[in-house]
Amino acid sequence: MMTLLKYDFRRSWNTLLAGLVILIIVQLGLMIFVSSGVTANVLGIMAYVGAGVAIYVKTIKTYAANIRSYNRRLIPVTGLSHVLSPIIFGTICGLGLLLIGFLHAYLYITMKLGLDLSAYIGVNISVAEIWSTLFFAGWIVLFMTIMIFFSISVAGTFRWKTGPWIGIVTFIVLINLLSWLENVIFSGKFSPNDLFQFTEESTGISFSANGVIWADGRWGTTVFEMALAALLVWGIIYMNTKKVEV
Repeated sequence: MMTLLKYDFRRSWNTLLAGLVILIIVQLGLMIFVSSGVTANVLGIMAYVGAGVAIYVKTIKTYAANIRSYNRRLIPVTGLSHVLSPIIFGTICGLGLLLIGFLHAYLYITMKLGLDLSAYIGVNISVAEIWSTLFFAGWIVLFMTIMIFFSISVAGTFRWKTGPWIGIVTFIVLINLLSWLENVIFSGKFSPNDLFQFTEESTGISFSANGVIWADGRWGTTVFEMALAALLVWGIIYMNTKKVEV
């Protein structure tokens, strides 16, 4: 799998580097030319969000291109490696973007504003809640990615032009079927709005969590989604091996 991952990074390195340079130029331009601090901050955050979306789209496009690549089929690796490689690729790129964003925020708060980070942002959340929240957010992204990969593989089994449309319909059906099953079995999932609470004060922004308590079916829905994800991955491997033509 490391061979596949190296190939993905080697093929996308110029695009990633160009995106990083553009992001840095945009942030420097906002800092120099935008006089309003609020406007600059909002536009800066939007730039990071846009970069994150671009990385996610690149991950999806990487998988879509790889399943039809004849050269990658010649590499003696398991079918699971072809699924994990683009996921790890996107994860590494996403974590790198988060690291850059956190470093930027730290330098902005401590150096430009001259404030202490702990005083500027009041964090009333335990370590356990932080990890459970990160797990929840990461799992949502991963599960959504697996469903998109499955839909792309379904589309790849059709050679004619309707293949992409069949993939889109498959994704829509998966989303609605999952929502219906979870509502039937677990009486609905909790809303992410119940997790966090933001309050703006004169001293800064206070961030607190209402508690990511894995009860009331929350663990149940996660375990259910994990089982479904395993089934989808099996289907992806089968289609990529037996049905998808290069």
